[in-house]
Amino acid sequence: MSRLLIITVILALVISSCEKKRIDGPCELEFSNDTIFFDTVFTSTGSATKELRVKNTGKSRLVIDKIYLAGGSKSPFRLNIDGEPALSRNNIEIYSGDSIFIFVDVIIDPLNSDLPVLVTDSIIFETEKTFRVILHAFGQDVILLKNNHIIRNETWNLQRPYLIYGDILVDTLNTLTIEEGVRILFHKNSSLTVAGNIIVNGTVTNPVLFASDRLEKMYEDVPGQWKGIFFSYLSKGNVLNHTIIRNSTFGIRLGEPDRIVVSETPDIKLNCVNISHSTITDLAVYSGSIEAVNSVFSHAGKYCAYLISGGNYSFIHCTFYNRWEYGIRLTPLLLISPHQSVPKNDAGEMNLYFLNSVVYGDLSSEIQVITDFSSQPVNYCFDHCLIRLDTATSSFWKRDRFIDNIVNRNPRFIDEVTYDFRPDTLSPLINAGNEQVVNTYPNDFRGATRLKDGLPDIGAFERIPGEKKRN
Repeated sequence: MSRLLIITVILALVISSCEKKRIDGPCELEFSNDTIFFDTVFTSTGSATKELRVKNTGKSRLVIDKIYLAGGSKSPFRLNIDGEPALSRNNIEIYSGDSIFIFVDVIIDPLNSDLPVLVTDSIIFETEKTFRVILHAFGQDVILLKNNHIIRNETWNLQRPYLIYGDILVDTLNTLTIEEGVRILFHKNSSLTVAGNIIVNGTVTNPVLFASDRLEKMYEDVPGQWKGIFFSYLSKGNVLNHTIIRNSTFGIRLGEPDRIVVSETPDIKLNCVNISHSTITDLAVYSGSIEAVNSVFSHAGKYCAYLISGGNYSFIHCTFYNRWEYGIRLTPLLLISPHQSVPKNDAGEMNLYFLNSVVYGDLSSEIQVITDFSSQPVNYCFDHCLIRLDTATSSFWKRDRFIDNIVNRNPRFIDEVTYDFRPDTLSPLINAGNEQVVNTYPNDFRGATRLKDGLPDIGAFERIPGEKKRN
């Protein structure tokens, strides 16, 4: 054999050995999920991105002939296949034990439906066998309100969720009425400012929700996903019934730090309101008055309640509880202080009354009352409350201001880790409230009666025999 022929044969063998080869025998592909499910996706706004891992578990490399969306160009789903956005890709090689990643999102066109509609498709993998990964998403039409939208006299109903992109305003001298069951969802860094007033008509069985537009379960208790609800110093006569406010930075903020205006009647009445998962405060008041009954304030980065102006404040059968797993919390959950830069005749006295309420958390002392601004008297009283307080070092600890309180005893909630603040069987909250108000406030946060044994429990929840931790 000539030298030239030998070289030619060797080159041919080398080239042939470098060609991609499919595995012989059954394909061994493993998928991280056989179905990718998207929580409710609002039409025209797009979804979160989901990840699919495709692994070659065989002993040889393989080539997937084609990966594509079954719905083709008409599919609402979009793919990024191994780093490349595409409806389909051909001849994708995966070495033994290696993987590729496919990222999926979805944009759904308006559906002209008040109810969620199921949208489906599938990703097809063609090799010696055909594999399929199912895609599911529930599309929901929304009422979309964008930045600088001004609300005048309006009523929002349960027809569709309201989705806020940016900062919107309830105009001065106008009322926004929100009916039971309405969901108001905020995109990142969005907010609602109230210069007029709002009336929220939630019910026990159908509360109104203010929350982030990230509806996945994993985001439910994540703080700081939107800014909050800001009530101007001009806003009067606000009423929130059976309302949930979560995932914001400020929760509710009433008034403005540089403008103090105080009214005799409550600027906001809170009845069965739950404010939680706030980066800074659940409730901050720079100007105004608050009346809260059967309400819950929890899981805030600094304060569950921050009250720093003259005015009238009452918290009756409320539960304040704080712990913070996102860093070190150095501030007590409840701060009470007059505004140090405002003359007495502008801000007036500060009157606070806590009755049958819990103020407890994981710090050694969870209440701070600052009384050394002589220009503004601070009148405060904690009556039949369970509190966490270092009485030895707190200058504001006075027997006539703390009446029949339970001090530094664990309230024994059913499960504070999941924010379930119902008393358990051995809770010191049971039957420890002031019974003189039981007829005035006969029902608790979820509508359970306090009249059954005649002695109210401390906090927003009445103990019901047999109640246990939710699974």
